[in-house]
Amino acid sequence: MSARMEELLRDALENVASAVPDESRQSYRKEQARWRRREYRRRCVVALLVFLIVGAVCTIGLLELSGASPDNHVIFYNGAPGTTDDGSRPLGR
Repeated sequence: MSARMEELLRDALENVASAVPDESRQSYRKEQARWRRREYRRRCVVALLVFLIVGAVCTIGLLELSGASPDNHVIFYNGAPGTTDDGSRPLGR
């Protein structure tokens, strides 16, 4: 591109930029602020949903573990393989 073309293009863009009223610039700032508020609100809602889902899952898990019978569900087992805590063999083995 020649220097003359660059100068013409620069002048044309400056004329277009100077024709933009100040209200437009204010409108852009208002829309940008509105968009940021919406984005912030969306992120807060997503974070709250994640918090609630994790809390619900943890609560359900704790309720299930607390209601489990120690005779049927062995989580930690220190005895010999194939025996129960009192040393006897469980039924069905």
